[in-house]
Amino acid sequence: MGLQSEKMSTYLDGERVPHFKSLSGIEYKEVYTKSDWDGEISDPGKYPFTRGIHKDMYRHRLWTRRQQSGFGSPEESNDRIKYLLSIGQTGINMDADVGTKLGLDPDYPLARAGVGLQGTSLCTYEDMRTLFKDIPLDQVSSTLIVQPPYSAVIMSQYLLLAKEMGIPWERLIGTIMNCAFTQFVGPTFQSATSFFPIDLTVKIGLDVMEYLVPRSPRWNIVNLNAYNVRECGVNAVQEAAFSMSLASDYIQGLISRGLEVDSFARRIAFFSAVQMDLFEEVAKLRATRRIWARMLKEKFGAKNEKSMWFRTAIQTAALPLTAQQPLNNIVRTTLQTLAAVLAGTQSIHTTGYDEAYSLPTEESHKLSIRTQQIIAYESKVINSVDPLGGSYMLERMTDDIEEKIWELMKIIEDKGGFIQCFKEGWVEDQINEARHKMAADIESGAQPVVGVNLFQEEDEEVSINIFRHSSDMQAGRIEHIQEYKQKRDQEPVQRALDRLYSLTRNKSEDNFFEAIMAAVEAKATLQEICDAMRRASDFEIPG
Repeated sequence: MGLQSEKMSTYLDGERVPHFKSLSGIEYKEVYTKSDWDGEISDPGKYPFTRGIHKDMYRHRLWTRRQQSGFGSPEESNDRIKYLLSIGQTGINMDADVGTKLGLDPDYPLARAGVGLQGTSLCTYEDMRTLFKDIPLDQVSSTLIVQPPYSAVIMSQYLLLAKEMGIPWERLIGTIMNCAFTQFVGPTFQSATSFFPIDLTVKIGLDVMEYLVPRSPRWNIVNLNAYNVRECGVNAVQEAAFSMSLASDYIQGLISRGLEVDSFARRIAFFSAVQMDLFEEVAKLRATRRIWARMLKEKFGAKNEKSMWFRTAIQTAALPLTAQQPLNNIVRTTLQTLAAVLAGTQSIHTTGYDEAYSLPTEESHKLSIRTQQIIAYESKVINSVDPLGGSYMLERMTDDIEEKIWELMKIIEDKGGFIQCFKEGWVEDQINEARHKMAADIESGAQPVVGVNLFQEEDEEVSINIFRHSSDMQAGRIEHIQEYKQKRDQEPVQRALDRLYSLTRNKSEDNFFEAIMAAVEAKATLQEICDAMRRASDFEIPG
């Protein structure tokens, strides 16, 4: 019998999946009955918000369609923002390139090869002005994807731009990522410690939060990037427990500065993943809403109900998207987007089907937005709030996942909290163990991936459009920043940098944000500002 006949025989005999466990290892029962769950759940919009933070959810207002974008120069990214808004995007999600996220200028040798490749290159106040040209900052919410200390520079640029536009800061709507551990490539030790001292990173992140709380009440002061945690290979329980534990540390840090929890908790947001296990992902987000509500009320004494709202944006997971048979990814991202909607999220980015090859093309970006629009307007799944609520299986899974998240959070707390666990390498150990397990499961077939470990096409020829950067983009950015540094007035730049150096050298407990903003106003670049603090800390950039 030939190979093709063997395959046909297998199909005709009936196919079976290898096991019935969730991606987190929870065993699905064959049938769920009242004996598995006989509880009661609160109504939507009622504590502890299992069924959603609003009583009418999408019947009143759809989630924000917020496709992540950013590439090349600020001019090119501005064009893409306007394109996305023109086809139905309702919020801006702006990513910076690797150099920006490491506090390096485009002309720095280590940064040159990566200028503008995975995000837009941001270095000066003028870059921010160009990036948001003709964008009403008080009408469209913006997410700025960069971590501290560099978030302080980017946020300063944004606030100064609003001031130039005549927009009061209290009218700004959006988010600064501003998480010291989860942004760059998840909470991996080297990525968070190699380019800036970690304790100073945490301090400046808290400085940004503290500065924004009384001045920009509609702006989210931190966005814990659980998505990047999950993309490291951890499971749903670890994703939630790590992000909740880190949020607890940030809350403690702000309270220790004298802030009341209800003055800032409602401005803490999350950025979560949705993987391929539809029911587990819905259960994870429902469980996390309960945990956040109870943690804020019972541990931190929050009184304002809005402080207890777990508000999260979702990006559909890129990790399961494949270079093999890339059109299959359209189905994967549609299922993930549906899970996000069924879970009651606030904002969604549907990852492009071409993720394994490049940044999204305009065509891919449009398909992602249309996917969300079809689910919203045609599928009817938004007609009722929490339509899966009351399912024996889903409620049992929500309870089980919540219990497992609390258990892991207790382990982290007993070890001194997330930040301490990170510094001691425990978090990295957990991530590496999860990575190895995921790789082994794919290799063995325990985690099926269509087109990779089953239903492969040996002679597959992939033909899709690939995003291409303009050939002169990097050289143009490097030349631009070199000219910028030469033509400005150097004296105010040096004066502002000296002040920042002194604050850092003296280990001042003062909030650094205004000093950083003054350096931005004086036309100091991103790296010059960061280098002043690095030198004061006797810290050297690798390479």
